[in-house]
Amino acid sequence: MGRSYGNLALSQSILSGTRRLGDAAPSGSTAALPAPTTPAQIDAALNYTADPQRSERTRADVIKAISGSDAALRADLEKAFADDAVLKEFERVMAANGYSSRNIADNMTVLLQVSWETLSGSTASKAQILGIRQQVLGIFLGTPALRAMTNAERQDWAERIAYQVVLATIARQEALRSGDPARLKQVRQTTAAMLQAQVGIDMSQLRLTEQGFRKKS
Repeated sequence: MGRSYGNLALSQSILSGTRRLGDAAPSGSTAALPAPTTPAQIDAALNYTADPQRSERTRADVIKAISGSDAALRADLEKAFADDAVLKEFERVMAANGYSSRNIADNMTVLLQVSWETLSGSTASKAQILGIRQQVLGIFLGTPALRAMTNAERQDWAERIAYQVVLATIARQEALRSGDPARLKQVRQTTAAMLQAQVGIDMSQLRLTEQGFRKKS
């Protein structure tokens, strides 16, 4: 599974639903939406209610992206991913760290944290993680196009992040256990490429601080 992480991270079918969310807000009512200020408004802008049928489509997309034409691998992944196993693992990890798997800002925070830890070989401190969370929250609440996402769009994006995080973590752990520098380098290259393609971030140009990510001087 870990070796197939690159197939998922670079798959157009996985990224197509997220790349456009970084586009400028369209003119009209979307751009005019007021920024949420109350807890209820903030929750409404960030949280989603899961539709099992959308989750099933995402699972099928991920399996197709990883397995390609390899029927045996597809069968193995069908078993491994059955009963929403990946989403349940992501939910467990998120809850253990005080996050909600149904909150898109929480999900993006963890994606950036895991990606930075993979690329840097370091572990983020609690203060640095809080800095990422506040930075991400500000971006989501301050960007009309992101605030205007539908429930379905939030679910699609969040669940793709869930697969990215879980599979990236497995790939990194397997590479570290193998003791193979080339394998770890490949995981890091895949992680960097995924971030660039998915959210337009070049982590090599950034440093992590207690205020979130800042450009290197």
